[in-house]
Amino acid sequence: MGNLTRVHASLSAGARYRLVSQEDEDTLTNDAAASELLKDFTRHTPVITRSSREIQEVKKTLDASGETFCVVINRNDEVVGILTLKDLIGSWPMSLANQRGSTIADIVARDVMRPVWSMPTIEIGKLQDLKVDELITIFKGLHSDYLLVMDAAAVGAEEQVIRGLLSADDLSRRLGIRVNPDPGPGSFSDIVHAVRKSPG
Repeated sequence: MGNLTRVHASLSAGARYRLVSQEDEDTLTNDAAASELLKDFTRHTPVITRSSREIQEVKKTLDASGETFCVVINRNDEVVGILTLKDLIGSWPMSLANQRGSTIADIVARDVMRPVWSMPTIEIGKLQDLKVDELITIFKGLHSDYLLVMDAAAVGAEEQVIRGLLSADDLSRRLGIRVNPDPGPGSFSDIVHAVRKSPG
């Protein structure tokens, strides 16, 4: 009982309580290391989903996890794409369902994901040499809101290793500015959709 009393001794019914501040994470300057923004898969396992999974189920998983993206794998457990909340709640899934004469329930992850081969990449060694302002310049030049980070040291003859992901939205939120004012199509499906809508 003595230990229990000691543990609870500092708590008071009349005191006010709050969660610890996330100030350290949210404070970012242009000369900070760009690697601070990396969602590093060696430290934090991303949400993973099958390419054949219905997007409504994927969205439920992301909502429950609090994450904004998931890694899409095929039946051989190979990474084939990245699927973000933006992809799931945007107009493309419904538009695709309408084109197919089906419903949103028939759309699966591979239909709206960003294929890894279509995404811009940077090697982890190069990222570690960059400052935040240099990363901003890269994002603006790419017109892409996501950047895959590759691990060249782990690259083999037949496969490449994805180390993590960088997000322009995270960068914008942490800096309090709009980093990518004119993003291009965010996924292969967006590109196809844009092409189909263009005249001629």
